[in-house]
Amino acid sequence: MMKMKSCRGKLPLSIITVTLCSFGFLALLYTERLSFLTSNSLLKARSCARRSAVVKAKKVVENPDLDDRFEFDPEECDITRGKWVFNPSNKPLYTDKSCPYVERQFSCEKNGQVEFDYRHWEWQPDDCYLPKFDPKVALEKLRGKRLVFSGDSLQRNQWESFVCMVEWTIPPGKKSMKLGKVHNVFKAKDYNATIEFHWAPFLVQSNTAINIKEPKKRIIKVDSVSNTSKDWEGADILAFNTYVWWMFGIRIKTLSEEWGREDGLKCFNESEPLKKKNFWGDFAANKEMMSAAAAVMKKMKVPVSVINITQLSMYRVDAHSSIYTETGGKLLTPEEKADPKKHADCIHWCLPGVPDTWNQLLFAHM
Repeated sequence: MMKMKSCRGKLPLSIITVTLCSFGFLALLYTERLSFLTSNSLLKARSCARRSAVVKAKKVVENPDLDDRFEFDPEECDITRGKWVFNPSNKPLYTDKSCPYVERQFSCEKNGQVEFDYRHWEWQPDDCYLPKFDPKVALEKLRGKRLVFSGDSLQRNQWESFVCMVEWTIPPGKKSMKLGKVHNVFKAKDYNATIEFHWAPFLVQSNTAINIKEPKKRIIKVDSVSNTSKDWEGADILAFNTYVWWMFGIRIKTLSEEWGREDGLKCFNESEPLKKKNFWGDFAANKEMMSAAAAVMKKMKVPVSVINITQLSMYRVDAHSSIYTETGGKLLTPEEKADPKKHADCIHWCLPGVPDTWNQLLFAHM
């Protein structure tokens, strides 16, 4: 990341916001002067009261007079602590049928999902009101800028979400999408803004961009980003994600056990978020790894703040693609769907879904 400072050439990097997200690592590099959260304010425990992680009610706030939350302030609000609230009036800005940019891997409705409660859960921090995602305001903030998401398929999951959350407000002739092998560019012409995705699953230099499937043939150069950074240069906001660095060994069985599924069926047929208060788990939420990353970031010369959304995402066992997905470019067959223990995708997310919340948090900090 420090190499990016010398590559930019346009403006000094004034802030790096780093997010440890569910099943991944997301870093947001800004070239604007923004208010930011200190790593201490997010990593330290706070004394505020804990609430249940899941609340199912018809209204987000039953009694406004008893709600002591304040307006969102990135320096004061700890978004990592809160609860998922079921709000039937909360509707997504798009669906996988209305947005043409959702790929089939994340198109759960198109792929046969008929239960959509997972779309109506919203994250409510304990301390503050999280602002709604406003697509027109988001585009205005991106006017004349490049927002680049770089990473693996989870980062593509979030990139498609962000594009779909804003594209519907733009007339057909005022937007374009250019798809490439490793670099995709959505352009909002009237705003002179681009929202881009760059395929770099390891972030560092590697040969994975040429579809090397055999692990023994993969070559990774951990001290270089020379063949990946070319698409980042000149960007105003960089969002990095890489899931693979957080994986070690085959632990799908462990994942099922952490979710309380003794049958080994992982996320299959789940209809609500986990109710276990303060759930973390060890499969994706490796706290030792998080601590190591936070320690390194504290030593960086550029100001760094940490937003940890791992836990809020880990609750959402109900929102994964599960059997409503494709593999190897093909939809699951009826026989494969009948074997969720082997074929359910409990890593990626349905769109619309949890990545929309990630982008809501990104919007709040823009």
